[in-house]
Amino acid sequence: MALPGHHEREMLAFRQRNSATCIGALRDQRVLTVSELARITGLSRPTVESIVADLETQGLVSHEPGAGPSVKGRPARRVVFNATAGYVAGIDLGLHRVTVLVSDLAGTVVAAALHDIEETITGAELLTLAAATLGRALGQLDASRLTAVTVGISGIVDASGRVLQSNVLPEWNDHDLAQALGDSLGCPVTIENDVNLAALGEVHAGAAQNADDVVFIMVGHRISAAIILGGILHRGRNFAAGEVGDLESTGWGYRDVHETSVLDAFLGRSPEDVFAAADAGDVDALAMVTRFANRIIRGIAVVGLTVDPDLIVIGGGLSASGPVLLGALHGELGQLVTRSTQPPLVSSTLGRNGVAVGSLVRSLELVSERLYGSSDIAVPRLVVPRPPASHDAVAADLAGDFPIGVTSFGALLTAFADTQSIVRPPRNRGTP
Repeated sequence: MALPGHHEREMLAFRQRNSATCIGALRDQRVLTVSELARITGLSRPTVESIVADLETQGLVSHEPGAGPSVKGRPARRVVFNATAGYVAGIDLGLHRVTVLVSDLAGTVVAAALHDIEETITGAELLTLAAATLGRALGQLDASRLTAVTVGISGIVDASGRVLQSNVLPEWNDHDLAQALGDSLGCPVTIENDVNLAALGEVHAGAAQNADDVVFIMVGHRISAAIILGGILHRGRNFAAGEVGDLESTGWGYRDVHETSVLDAFLGRSPEDVFAAADAGDVDALAMVTRFANRIIRGIAVVGLTVDPDLIVIGGGLSASGPVLLGALHGELGQLVTRSTQPPLVSSTLGRNGVAVGSLVRSLELVSERLYGSSDIAVPRLVVPRPPASHDAVAADLAGDFPIGVTSFGALLTAFADTQSIVRPPRNRGTP
């Protein structure tokens, strides 16, 4: 069979662009008549009808009778986007918890599963746990429709999914995790650095939605950075952009994340207790928070001043500490950087779910290429169902009649995820 010539390739690309335009409109509007779809996309009615026929063959759209008459007096058939024709998943393999989010093709989060991790878990056990947690999240869904899975891990990962360096789980170094998990799940899997994904989540659904250039700082037991330039994740030639934790002068303590966590600045007290006490005005707790901010601010300044972004977003587990940490970091940055044009610091609105959200966004990007034949379709706006009010106090607080624009996506997602069953490993024998 002869290879397609230049003209045929151009016509195919033109057809794919038109199809992508129709898919984007249908996905966002959910239901449209052919006439409405033609008007929104600017395409001719015959072109739209041909594209809709192809999409119907693929199971991506269906038809239903319309309520009003068409030009010829018959009810206009409505084209319905089939959001459940496929599902995508985002997985965060964190230091302390596996978080799984599943959405349909329209970006509605339909399932979540959480599983706490023991510190002694091995890399192989963690991969098995990831597959099992995803299976639990899929629950009553048709698992055969799972189209893309993206997994965020701690480490430097190349474009193929091979781990170049993981200080948290060295046994993963030089392993093709994408292939290993893909074989286990029977679905294409993409592996990405967790901090990169958290930054992607903030740009799409968090604190940086209106910013083009962003520095994201993950603050927890370890400190790491990711960079967004022009709305696009900047990985760097060696996939290590923003990885300045190996520099001792940053104070990030990345090399020995388990033995010398940056959280030792809290002198054995839990960060949550310290921040709560500092918020209440406890002088000793405020001193600990200031000492912690002083320790990590140089690394933040190095990345921030190099990029000169619109925003520096402080995320990770400690971002839920509220204004206490942010205020301390502001104060330390002001003493370190004297210029008046330093980029503003803001708190993440996704918190500990940022990596999973970014993983979901990446999976939705990949779906455009695999199902629609185009990477030009924008990722849909993520939507979270309201949690059932009777489950627990968290759900009850967020299930009232509140304006959807006032309550953040991150808060809704946390409530939704927390209403799912959280599996916690049993205590080891001999452990009180």
